[in-house]
Amino acid sequence: MKNKKMTTKAGIFMKFLFVMLLVSVIPLLFLGLRSVVMNKDLSSTITKISSDAHSTAILDKQIQVSKGLAEAIDDYFATVHQNVLVVTSSIRKRDITSLQKRRVIESVYATSRDFLAVKVEDKGSKFYFSTPPRWNFNVEELRKLISKASPGNFVLSSPYFTDSFIAVDYCYSWKKGSYIFVVLSLNRIVEKLKNAPSNVDEEVFVVDSQGRIVIHPDFEKMKRKEKLDYISLIKDFASSFQMMSAEFNGPRNIPMIGAVVPSRQSGWGVVTWQTKSTAYAPIAQVKVYVKNYTHRLLKIGVLQLIIIIIISFIASFILSKNVSNPILELSKGALRVAKGDFSMPVKVKSKDEIGELAKIFNSMMVELKRYIDMQADKLDALVFSIREGLVMIDEKNRIILTNEEGRKILLLRENSIGRALLDEIKRPEVKKVISSLLESSDERTKGEINFVQEGVGKFFEVQNYPVKTREGSLIGSILTFRDITIEKQLAQMKDDFLHSITHDLRSPMTSIRGFLEILLDESVGPLNEEQKNFLRIMDESSEKLLTLINNLLDISKLEAGKMPLHLKETHLDKVVKRLVEFFKPQADSLKINLVFETSNEIQPIMADTVLIERVITNLISNALKFTPAGGKITVSIKDDYPEEGVVCVSVSDTGRGIPEEEKDKVFEKYHQVSDTSQKHTGTGLGLTVCKYIVEEHRGKIWVDSVYGKGSTFSFYIPKNLYKEGDEVKRKEN
Repeated sequence: MKNKKMTTKAGIFMKFLFVMLLVSVIPLLFLGLRSVVMNKDLSSTITKISSDAHSTAILDKQIQVSKGLAEAIDDYFATVHQNVLVVTSSIRKRDITSLQKRRVIESVYATSRDFLAVKVEDKGSKFYFSTPPRWNFNVEELRKLISKASPGNFVLSSPYFTDSFIAVDYCYSWKKGSYIFVVLSLNRIVEKLKNAPSNVDEEVFVVDSQGRIVIHPDFEKMKRKEKLDYISLIKDFASSFQMMSAEFNGPRNIPMIGAVVPSRQSGWGVVTWQTKSTAYAPIAQVKVYVKNYTHRLLKIGVLQLIIIIIISFIASFILSKNVSNPILELSKGALRVAKGDFSMPVKVKSKDEIGELAKIFNSMMVELKRYIDMQADKLDALVFSIREGLVMIDEKNRIILTNEEGRKILLLRENSIGRALLDEIKRPEVKKVISSLLESSDERTKGEINFVQEGVGKFFEVQNYPVKTREGSLIGSILTFRDITIEKQLAQMKDDFLHSITHDLRSPMTSIRGFLEILLDESVGPLNEEQKNFLRIMDESSEKLLTLINNLLDISKLEAGKMPLHLKETHLDKVVKRLVEFFKPQADSLKINLVFETSNEIQPIMADTVLIERVITNLISNALKFTPAGGKITVSIKDDYPEEGVVCVSVSDTGRGIPEEEKDKVFEKYHQVSDTSQKHTGTGLGLTVCKYIVEEHRGKIWVDSVYGKGSTFSFYIPKNLYKEGDEVKRKEN
């Protein structure tokens, strides 16, 4: 059995051996014999070859060596610069923490084998970091590089020795006052110089733009940093920074031949040179060799040519047929499997490894078909048992599978599998929602659609779940459709009920507050202190109740678009400052430090001053509620932040903060943060009113919070608002 296997392996080995011999040796022999025939006149021709022609060949070879090494240096620094851009991109992001930025830097440092040390200073965001911690950076060299660096470009120091490394300092600045400093190992470049293909007595090294040796396989020459600008080749390169080659007088006035190629990334040049005596030594040997062998090769050339052509033709035909036919059969079988056709096995009669491979391939095809059928049955059972609508699509948004409910909701045809999902959807309103979900970059997105189905209005919540492999590659997504019609109807009934009851309560509550004011003013008779105290409690309680009623009514108006904005020129900085001064006594009584900050002159905007005051009042009131004694509340205003053409107001506190899972819900109606609602009562409507008011002004409101450290509520209003009828619009720049 063992001998049989060895014979089979030997058979295919010999086939490929013969093929390689026929493919490689015969053409060489053919060309060699042809050269022999031509060698009648070769001897006399070689004597006429000029030293200039030989010089050109040597220079071409030297240029190729220098060019290859220059490209390697360019690739090296391009890779370094790409890694540096990854670091600077993360540093410039405002939505990630300093810890996350450090982790990005440490990750790039850990995965870049040429990075010896990294130092980052971003004065804009006050972010400073270096790794490894114990690395002793050359402060003087750092300052020199910073003075040379311009935004968007990098500069390099001269290479130097450190420990077991040949290093160079790299400095990149993306804006004034912000830079990244990297200590790079040049050991790989030195190894490439050492391993560069070279002839006897040939040197390959690197010079800078002034003609000094900066990298040399001989470390002693590198340490001396010898300046070679007295040599014509180096001098011309230093003045033009262009690729060039020439014959020249080298060190100690020795005649030499060489080439230099610039490295655009580093500003260096790769030099390859050789003494002329060594370079031209092979010419005499070639003349003698050709003369001796020309006559002998000529005699046997014709006979060898005929024999080898016949052998080559017969052997190539037989071996090509034996080797290519089984491979072609396997290729056709693999193509059928790729298309899902498992009906026809591969037929290969060869008894070597290819025959064994065909048998294994046929077994694999049977097992693969069985497995696919089993998985398809399971998947079909799972999908069709789900009551919600479900559609699965691939990475090109083509339908892979869907259940009955999904086809019913989207009105899909029976033969829609394999077609583009958006092309198959007939309802425009549904297509618009699903298109926005598919274009979203968020991991999980959801939307809402409503339409008439079977004569009844239906509401569906649509969610998009990405489908990834274990390696994290995106292979498609799953869309689910949940019927929320009953939820919508209940919500509408609740809103209608609240609107009705609050509308009916506001008038009597206003009357009650009016009578309470008359009683407190003692217009109808004097009161003792206990009576006044009771009336004040009633007045405060009625005020809270009236605020709740007004919030409910205002939300109803804002949702229905029936609360018109009265735009007028508003100096938002003065409004904020006045409200901070209004709340200052209350903050002092609670032992909370309330401060106002502004970084520059704020331009006036067009806004509804009363409603904007209400937003700021709500945010400051909430901050006072949830900030403990000894804490701090900072109210700030910025121009053209976070984008051009807006004014941003932020209220930051040092309270308990908001849990991560609650941050997306704080602006919802009636929602209160679970961690704080036990301590402070409220309606859960204040932030909802703020959200509607800001969005009516075509602005945005959001919260940034670290649980246990505090929260920052921010909103911005565009400067260029105007009214067209009852609609508020933003002018386009």
